[in-house]
Amino acid sequence: MEWTAKISLMNIMWILLTLAGFILFGFFPATVALLMVCRDLTQNNNKVVWSSFLTYFVENFIKANGYGYFVTTLNVCFISLAIHSLNNLSMVIRVPVLVIAVLTFIVSLYVLPVFSYFKGTFINHLKLSVFIALGHPVVSFVLFSLFVLNFSVIFYSNILIVFPALFLFFMVSVSAYLTMIVLKPVFNKFSYSKDKSIFPVKKVSGSNG
Repeated sequence: MEWTAKISLMNIMWILLTLAGFILFGFFPATVALLMVCRDLTQNNNKVVWSSFLTYFVENFIKANGYGYFVTTLNVCFISLAIHSLNNLSMVIRVPVLVIAVLTFIVSLYVLPVFSYFKGTFINHLKLSVFIALGHPVVSFVLFSLFVLNFSVIFYSNILIVFPALFLFFMVSVSAYLTMIVLKPVFNKFSYSKDKSIFPVKKVSGSNG
């Protein structure tokens, strides 16, 4: 019951803070804050949810928007190029463009979770995201499937119309929690690795500010 209450509170706070940032500026900081609170829950860190959520939102407001809009711009460029290539480029060029577009999207799914879990520079976060995405195809498939499921529920089904409370109280926070559960074993390999020469990142403890 307590876990359900926390998940519901996290979902409501994500919605409120996303709206507080007029969606465009609130979505990514709210998502990072949600992922960080989920990270705390997976580590059995009994912090007060609402205060932690708000702290993470404020501390990471600028960085989260920077990371988020970078990967969004990158995806828009590659997806647009891939769509253009379908009708205007030869097969020799079309296939590599499509592959790069898909890989870029998959890597982008890792960027905010990596940022939420590790302290480091943007370049190190990006390198680690690429390494994990390409080095753990099963995890990448699960993460991609979770995204597709959420996308389908929101845009191609009537589930949220029939059960609007699903989005209001559970959908986003449960998805974020499952994401961190899936990624935790992989992330822990880097958290406790003695070799920091390639990915000089540190596991976050408390905040990412």
